[in-house]
Parts: sequence; structure tokens; C-alpha cells
Amino acid sequence: MKYLRFEKLYLLSEAERKARRFNWSPKANALIGSNHVGKSTVIRSLFETFGCKTSPLGNEWNPRAIASAVAFSVGETRFEIMRWNGSYGLFDRNRNLLWVTAEAGKLRDYLSELFGFVLPLTPNNSAAEPRQARPAMFFVPFFVDQDGSWDSSWRTFGGLGEFKQWQKPAIELALGIRPSEYWQTASDLARERKSLDEAARDQRVLDDAKRRLAERFPRGPWFRDALSFRRDLKALEERASHLAREQEATRGACTDAIAARDNFQAEARLIESALNEHASDMQFLDTQPTDEPILCPTCGTPHEHSFHERLNLEAEADELRQLRESLLRRIDSVNREYAREREKLDKLDEQAKEIERILDTRRGDIKLRDVVQRAGIETAHGAFEDQQQALNERRGQLLRAIQDLETKLALYDNKERARDIREMFNRLYARFAQALDVPPSLLQRRGEIAVKPQQGGSGGPRAVLAYYFAMSHTASQFSWGTIPPLVVDSPHQKAQDEINRPIVTEFIFKYRPEEQQLIVGLEEPRPDSAPLGDLDKEYFLTKKYELLEAEEFEEVQNALRPLARAMRESERGSW
Repeated sequence: MKYLRFEKLYLLSEAERKARRFNWSPKANALIGSNHVGKSTVIRSLFETFGCKTSPLGNEWNPRAIASAVAFSVGETRFEIMRWNGSYGLFDRNRNLLWVTAEAGKLRDYLSELFGFVLPLTPNNSAAEPRQARPAMFFVPFFVDQDGSWDSSWRTFGGLGEFKQWQKPAIELALGIRPSEYWQTASDLARERKSLDEAARDQRVLDDAKRRLAERFPRGPWFRDALSFRRDLKALEERASHLAREQEATRGACTDAIAARDNFQAEARLIESALNEHASDMQFLDTQPTDEPILCPTCGTPHEHSFHERLNLEAEADELRQLRESLLRRIDSVNREYAREREKLDKLDEQAKEIERILDTRRGDIKLRDVVQRAGIETAHGAFEDQQQALNERRGQLLRAIQDLETKLALYDNKERARDIREMFNRLYARFAQALDVPPSLLQRRGEIAVKPQQGGSGGPRAVLAYYFAMSHTASQFSWGTIPPLVVDSPHQKAQDEINRPIVTEFIFKYRPEEQQLIVGLEEPRPDSAPLGDLDKEYFLTKKYELLEAEEFEEVQNALRPLARAMRESERGSW
């Protein structure tokens, strides 16, 4: 077990020339302020920087116009991640770029590897293969969002509905009930079972084809009469004619694919030329001092040279890169289409050659054309027998693989451990619910851990808080993986009165997990009954709709400029 801890958060707006930096304690952190001062914005920006889709932050805040970076540690290893212009870049403790990507799928794979978070899930599209869960699934058991977590639902992040019944696997992995190996094996088992179902469908199709062939062309002795020979010969020649028509149509499809590909490639070359010119311009600007105008060598007109203007130029280049990426995807799609048609054409050519070879082969003075009809029927029956044998072998392989995976899965499913974890979770929940003075109907819980308390009124959020704290303490005892910070945004939900508000705040600081980092957003100062430790920090936010400050702009800009430059140069070089 190891912990992920946030160390710093940088927020930078080039357009407004404002910024903000937060230094986080590895222990407890409090963001204190009334409504609209930016508590939720700060908290959600942490997760946005890791590619999570959080609840909207209002029209006053445009996350696409704000660059953000988070310094964090996983165990004893320190990293920085930056979100800038739709791309994400990870850096080591010396600020060396490890990777950069604008693709959500690659970001998911990179962060899953970094966190040691392996959780294959089945998408809601039943035809799709299981795929790795996104980073939001890693954070969701430990993030109590202001808008999406204080009831029985799981609306902490957007896009969670991408997967079927994700709550149980995500929670059980976080608590250590079942390890990553269990869910990977379960995913492999589901894939093999799906393949077995497909083999069963193939068997039904084959059985139907064999039945129809036997009804129309029953097996019998060869060379019964000349009339049957002529019928079979005619059938074979009709097959040859049909193949010729298929060949012609497939050749046309290949030609169309090549023409489309050439057109897309020409457009991509034009964009590549424009990007090369942009790169040269940016290299020239790198040699010029900032905040001094640049004179046009042609007309002598001065042009503004600022970091903001350079970002605008880079944004235009990003649009060209996105267009080029779209063209490259279309080229790739056309290439795959051409490859499919080419493969189909090759198979048709082979079939046509085989038919012509058979028809033109002579044995002695007699052409095989004269006996092809009965041979054709016998060959069809033989082909079905070969397919049946291959299908039987395939089903046998799948059944053995399924049996092996079921045995392996049972090894990872420790029922005694799971029972101990659930019992500890329920004990902790009951203890915390008592401390929070929740209604009697919510003091005890049963059933699946992934089901949150379900009750309205002011007591419901307090029960939810007890639930999340029980989750954190249980994970601290049993989890095999990385545990992220416990983040609680606006715990005084549904009109907590002056009696319950200090109880809730005191509970958060008194019962926080010892090793897990805590970040909490509060609407009012802590009561004296909830003191901070020596390493703990609190930030007071006072300006409504003005989270970022002009005074911090230059410092934060200087801190993020090397990261942005490294990401830009890496993305430029990848093209």
C-alpha cells in the first residue's frame, strides 16, 4: 500500500494575467470561505488536471482557458502533471518530461500504470471489449463532491455511466476486497465466455448449412449419369461467373479507396507545410526578447510580442494539428478499408484460379470438367466436415481456457478476507454514524458496500460522511494499491443547523485517517473543537468570483513556462 498526496496546485490564466498557487500539507488542509469564492473550483481543478470530468464550475470559469498543474507524490516518488491547451504532460521530480498526450485513452493508460490501478470494466456498449477504467474510477471512492456525492447516487464525476455496474468493482478494488488480478482475470474470463458463445452461434450456422446441403445435394455415388454431370458443371461455371462479378466490384472499391487516400494525403501535406512554417516562426520568436515589438521585415509594421500572443499563435497551430490528426485518422481508416478490400480481392482471385485450374486439368484424355459436379458436392460435404472438426477443436480450447481462468479467479477471491473487510467497514460506519448523530434508521448498515446510505433530510449527508470515512479507514487497513487523498467539499449540506455544523467539522478533523491526506472545503471557520496539527494548513478565500490574483501571475507563469515549453516541443516533434 502507498499513498498519493497532492503537494502544489498551480492555476494560470494568460488572458486575464492572473494566477494562484496552493501549497498542500501532506496531512490536513482546509479551504475556508463563503459561497462563490472558489473552494469547489480549487478542489475540482485538482481532478481536472488528471483528466477527470468534474461538475461544471459556472460561466465565470472556463477550464479550457486556464492552465493548471499539480505537483504530487506516489509513495516516495515525486511527479508533476500539467493540463495545457487540451494536452496533459507528466514530469519527474527534475521536471523532465515523461510523456505528453491529448488522447483520453492514452491518458487513462498512462495514469493507470502510474497509480498501479488495473480495473478492466465492461462498457455499456455490449459489443465492445472490456477496457481499463479511467482515472475518475481511481479517485471516486475518496472524493465527496459538493454537487454529486452527498446523496445515494454516484455523480461525483461525469462519464461514469460509460461502464456497466462499475460501483462494485471500483469500491472492492479500493478497499482490497478483491485485487487487480481478480478483475483482470474476470475480464479475461468474460472475453473467453463471449468467444465460446460466438463458437456456439457458428455451430448453429454450420448445422443449418449442413442440413440444407444434405436436403438439396445428398451424398451419393459418383458418375451416376451424364445429366447430373452437366448440372454440376453448370453450377461450377455459374460460381466462376459470380466470382468474376465480385472481383470487378472489389477492384472498384480498391480504386476508390486509393483515390480518397491520395486526396487526404495531399491535404495533410499542405497542413504539414503550414505547421513547418509556424515552427520556424516560433523558433525565430524564441530568439527575440519578450514584451518588445517585432518589426515586419516587409512593411515595417510593429507587432506585439508577448507570451499571450505566442499562446494565441500556438492555439492556431493546435487547430491545424487537430485538423491534421483528423486527416491522418481518415487516411488510416481509408488504408484499413483498402486493406480489407485488397484481402477480399486476393481471396477471390485465389478462388477463381482454383476453379479455373480444376476446370482446365486433364487426367488422361478426359477433362476434370466432366466429373466436377459430383466432386463439387462431395467437396462441399468434406469442407463442412473439416469446419466441424476445426470448430470442435476451437470449442475444446475455449472450454479448457475457461476452466483454467475459473480456477485462477477462485484463488484471488478470498472470502474470509472479504468478510473481515466488510465487517470492519460496517463497524467503522456504525461508530462514525454515532459520532455524527445520524438518525436511528441509519446507525447500522447491511448489504453491498458500494450502496451508499439512502435517506433525505439533514441526517442523510451526515450518514454519507460516515460512509466515506469508513471507506478511507478500511482502505488504510486492507488496500493493496495506491490510496488517493480524501477530499470533502462543502460538508454542511441540507441546512445543517448550528448544533450539527460544528459536530460535522469537528468529526472531519478528529477522525481523519492518520496517513491519508485530507482536503476539505468549509463555508465557515473551524470551531475551537477542531484544531489543526503542526503540519496542517488552511486557506481563507474571501473574494467572490476572483479566485485568481494578478500578484501571483508572474511567479506562476515562470513556474509553468518550462513545462509548457517541453510539452509544446514534444508534441511538435511527434509530428
